[in-house]
Amino acid sequence: GHHSRSIMSTTTTTQETAKDKLTKLIQRAAVQVVGEEDVWAQYHIPDIPAERVIRHLYHPTTETWHEDETIVKIEAQPFTHGAMRHCFRMKKMATPPASSTNHRFHAHGWKRASNYVAKAYMTNDTTKNAAAG
Repeated sequence: GHHSRSIMSTTTTTQETAKDKLTKLIQRAAVQVVGEEDVWAQYHIPDIPAERVIRHLYHPTTETWHEDETIVKIEAQPFTHGAMRHCFRMKKMATPPASSTNHRFHAHGWKRASNYVAKAYMTNDTTKNAAAG
């Protein structure tokens, strides 16, 4: 009868509302992801050629140094300096996932790579190079 029809329409309305809520949540999440832009985008670090570097890691618990290789993109000129060291903007790629053939990882990788500030002690050479830049 009429009563069951009204329950059906109420159920349909509830489902549509849930779907609308889900759609809004997804849209809001998408806006947040798009909004998480690289704060260093203006410096175009992903356009810099990548360099393979040796990283020296100190383990305080064992008081030992370890080395590993990683890939970075680092600006040629320092953006600032302290009393003894120059500071360079740098991006370091996270370790690729096991499926490193994943094109999405490599396509967006450098734009989403972590930002670091690399520091180098000043020498007469680096001071001259920085002044020339």
